[in-house]
Amino acid sequence: MVSRYRSHKETYGYAICRVDPGQEFCSLLWDMVRQIPPGKVSTYGSLAEALGDRAAARAVGTLLSRNPTPPDPPCHRVVYANGDIGWYKGKGKGQDIKQELLQHEGVLVKGGKVDLSQYGFKDFQGGGILRALREQQEAVATRVRPSGPEPEGIISALDVAYHEDTAYAARVDIDLDTARMAGVSAFITECRFPYIPGYLTYRERPALLPLLINDGRVHIVDGNGLLHPRRAGIACHLGVEGYRCVGVAKSLLLGEESAGSVMVDGKELARKVGKYYVSVGNLISLDQAETLLRSLLDRGIDPSREAHKAANNLKRSALSLENNA
Repeated sequence: MVSRYRSHKETYGYAICRVDPGQEFCSLLWDMVRQIPPGKVSTYGSLAEALGDRAAARAVGTLLSRNPTPPDPPCHRVVYANGDIGWYKGKGKGQDIKQELLQHEGVLVKGGKVDLSQYGFKDFQGGGILRALREQQEAVATRVRPSGPEPEGIISALDVAYHEDTAYAARVDIDLDTARMAGVSAFITECRFPYIPGYLTYRERPALLPLLINDGRVHIVDGNGLLHPRRAGIACHLGVEGYRCVGVAKSLLLGEESAGSVMVDGKELARKVGKYYVSVGNLISLDQAETLLRSLLDRGIDPSREAHKAANNLKRSALSLENNA
């Protein structure tokens, strides 16, 4: 398992994942939790670091709370960084059961806490999937081309809504000449990769990629493009597979905004247009991306909002059909 993450060139294409990162993330997490021996505990942060990035600590906790087959893996051996044993089988649940399991294995619990200096375990083997994904992101960034012809004809806006482990993706088509809706398409799929800051691509790509159309149109993607810690947001990952993409985000992921320009390390990576932060995904310039979004907003069309509404309408309709089946 370890060797699968030594090089993105061995396991991943530069843009196309040959292995499902979501499935592998969960599999590696389960393997590492099983490495914690009886009489020891580890923390959510330590597991996240072993997976390659401490930013995954919250995702680790969420996945462990959903463990369908406790006590395998033994998620009762995972505690908070301050020694609090926390919950078992979900927030607000099972603290007494967790304490009983730990004490049965020889871990002393006092006041709901364990002494990590005595019982802590960090000697994990394997993991590293997030390091490999960061390498892939860095490789994707080298393939972004911030130029292209002027947008014309139909443009598309895309967004994803979620319910538990299902992703509901929608593409809204807009006619640039008339500023009117020209159609809506949808795709529903299982979502395996957890939300981890900086790794949105691996959560949303499987839902969004089937909706992209390679006819020269510009795709406005809910998320970032070059405005990303490794200059490879979701709009870049989709773009380098041969599509024209713009990242449009509602919040500032990084950098400082001044007079409508977002600077990172002395370089302009995005612009503020209305309430949005616009950045290049691929095959379009920042000037073109800004002009495109501004022209639509000035004519009363908010493509990101329309895609958001379409994705949520899709989710509600699908859940309603399931509930009435």
